[in-house]
Amino acid sequence: LADELLRAAIMRQASDIHIEPARADIRVRLRVDGILEEYRRVPSTAHPALCSRIKVLSGMDIAERRAPQDGAFTYQFGAFEKTHAVDIRVASLPTKYGERLTLRLLASQDNLLTLEMLGMSTEDLSTFETTLAQPHGLVLLTGPTGGGKSTTLYAAIRRLLAGTPLNIITVEDPIEYEIPGVTQVEVDSADKVTFTKALRALLRHDPDVLVIGEIRDLASLDIAVKASLTGHLVFSTLHTNNALSVVTRLVDMGMPAHLIGATLRLSVAQRLVRRLCQHCKRPVPLSEAQAQAIGIPEAAGETVHEAEGCLYCAGRGYTGRMGLFECLSVNTELAGLISKGVPEVELLSVLRRRNFHTLLADGAAKVRAGLTTVREVLDAATET
Repeated sequence: LADELLRAAIMRQASDIHIEPARADIRVRLRVDGILEEYRRVPSTAHPALCSRIKVLSGMDIAERRAPQDGAFTYQFGAFEKTHAVDIRVASLPTKYGERLTLRLLASQDNLLTLEMLGMSTEDLSTFETTLAQPHGLVLLTGPTGGGKSTTLYAAIRRLLAGTPLNIITVEDPIEYEIPGVTQVEVDSADKVTFTKALRALLRHDPDVLVIGEIRDLASLDIAVKASLTGHLVFSTLHTNNALSVVTRLVDMGMPAHLIGATLRLSVAQRLVRRLCQHCKRPVPLSEAQAQAIGIPEAAGETVHEAEGCLYCAGRGYTGRMGLFECLSVNTELAGLISKGVPEVELLSVLRRRNFHTLLADGAAKVRAGLTTVREVLDAATET
């Protein structure tokens, strides 16, 4: 049963498997393109064997059923004359009706996306690549959990590896993908390897580029800022609503405005939207209300597309996901204003004069290109 579930999830390109025990049976759900779908119901009698099999594979204690555990394993199987190897992270949680298991399926090294595959506009991609060529500074990616920030980080690392030889060191919790040529450090509070301790230690190893999984507190932010001031290119992530609010967030965390202005080179907000199936997408006119909602009132009446569903996309109407991006490049003018502590609303007015490309604008462009739907963009780009 465990092998069947794993194969089904991999073939459907699911990101997660949820094994949820209930009173009468076990519900198994797969998350495909960000949406949870019920895969099947399993008799409760199969639950102990299913859990034990997965816990053995992931190195968990099969006798421990009353405490949460974490584990991982690599699953290999053959299909279509090809061997698939998928890294899987497992988490268990004791519930009233038994252990709940959640499995996260990670893309293989061969399937990691490049910067060009993320869905950035030509302008945003150029901005991102220009920043990668700089010798020092702070680059922050922001967005909700599951919004694709890690994927973008790994794509940036791979691009850096393809250029001038660099000493790249990451601090992650946990390490999601192994990248040859990069020193990757995993945070483990049980072993007292905290983010702060790891960051302080790796600065003694002559890094050119630092990748910090997440800015969690003022201590880690302070190290990141000081590293960028002393000749390092630093990448990390935050949770804010848009690219500009990164500045406010850093100030709220206790970082002086003049240091933010001196170090921040690029702030990238991103979300994920489902990509329309190109085999069955249905043309429809863009209504005035829709055009107004996504910020392009002049486009009312234009032909856009909605999801339909066919055999190719298993009736979903969508195949895969793509990013919406908002790339805020901090030029000399903006850096000066940030250093002076100018309020966010005034910074926004400056950006509008620069015709700043927002998440909503990026989504609108993708709707007009027939890549996604109005509903997908509104759900992603207007969330708070």
